[in-house]
Amino acid sequence: MKRLIFVLSLILVSSGIQSQGYTANLDFFVGTWKYINEATNEEFTLKLRKSAYINPLDKYQDEKACLVGAYIYILNGDIITDTMNEFGSDKYALKMPIMATNFVRNISKLDSQKLRLTFNDRKYNKNTLSSSLEIVSTSPAKIRWTLTEDEGEEVYSPGETIKPNGFSVPVNMVLTKVSE
Repeated sequence: MKRLIFVLSLILVSSGIQSQGYTANLDFFVGTWKYINEATNEEFTLKLRKSAYINPLDKYQDEKACLVGAYIYILNGDIITDTMNEFGSDKYALKMPIMATNFVRNISKLDSQKLRLTFNDRKYNKNTLSSSLEIVSTSPAKIRWTLTEDEGEEVYSPGETIKPNGFSVPVNMVLTKVSE
């Protein structure tokens, strides 16, 4: 009987270990970040906070740590896109303008310096899942924002608006932390 209980306990523990996941260094990214380019007269502000999500495609269906955020982009003094009113909302993480994580199931694949970024371009009404945020320096705190078009071909229904190429915000910039 003790042997049976031991074997069942071992199975339960190992199944729990299998579904365990890892994230690292999310606290560094939390706060308000800013990019200013005087030559092109543009300003981009990014706000990030901690959250969690459940990936509906993940067989484990466990909650994963992530960051969610909002942004404002100003070009030549005109606000191009402002999603800051969504920052405090309780929207599902994947529906936020920005969601980022470095969640992995295998700790040897964890990159504590880089987050995978999901960006919803509200102006162009398109998403990218292939982008990143990466630590450039810790003192002063700086991160690199890199947007990448997802690969593959868009399929449109008759009458649907074709989405423009590229993004309505800068695709490669270094942001400096301005507040926690």
